[in-house]
Amino acid sequence: MAFDYGEEHGPHTWVLQFPDAGGKQQSPINLITSNMTEDPKLGPLTLLDNGISKQNVIMKAHNFEVATEGTGVLKGGPLKSEYKLVQFHFHWGSGNTWGSEHLVNGVSSPSEVHCVFFNERYGSISDAMKHPDGLTVLGSFLQLGKDGNPVFERLLNNLVGLKAGEKKSVNPVIKLSEFLPRNLSKYYTYPGSLTTPPCSECVTWIILDEPILISQNQGPQSVKSSWRYLGGTYGTDHFGFYEEKLDLP
Repeated sequence: MAFDYGEEHGPHTWVLQFPDAGGKQQSPINLITSNMTEDPKLGPLTLLDNGISKQNVIMKAHNFEVATEGTGVLKGGPLKSEYKLVQFHFHWGSGNTWGSEHLVNGVSSPSEVHCVFFNERYGSISDAMKHPDGLTVLGSFLQLGKDGNPVFERLLNNLVGLKAGEKKSVNPVIKLSEFLPRNLSKYYTYPGSLTTPPCSECVTWIILDEPILISQNQGPQSVKSSWRYLGGTYGTDHFGFYEEKLDLP
């Protein structure tokens, strides 16, 4: 079944082929911080990625992703189980002012990275997608700063010459702990969905408050635009704030 971000097969048509797209917990959303409360029951996030052994960068029609093999685990925070890393991918706009899927108080960022994990209780990502706690996506906004980001530059270098459908091995592998903000203590979390078909409502979203900084030269103009219309404004989000830092190797 075809889908894209254009007029004929764009987000407004997805519900015709993918019924979950008409659900009440669709993502992305506009995160309104004045509607949020700090939840003292939420614990710290822990990211363990020493076991990542192999990666392939894959160019797709709407974005690019880095498929990961080995052991990358996210736990803690709002999560009741350990979640295994499958891949991370990026969403971009056509310019340097918008492109992220989520908004914060109506404001977009140039790009957004999504790190996709599945609940290890269910054995596989396909089985996990059948359950409301099946997946978690750790998201972070990319914003423009003065200096270039060396880890991101390494990733971009792997995209040179790649066409849609092609892939390339990433060597050495890119650890999320090298790329994501060091401080995982402040984040927004809510129950939502995949942002592309089948739009399954199986995702615990965790969006980091601190952005990843990239330079103007690393901006999104050269990457094909891909974004989804906002699913709505979620009024009962929880805002987590802790002093614990990201576990580094």
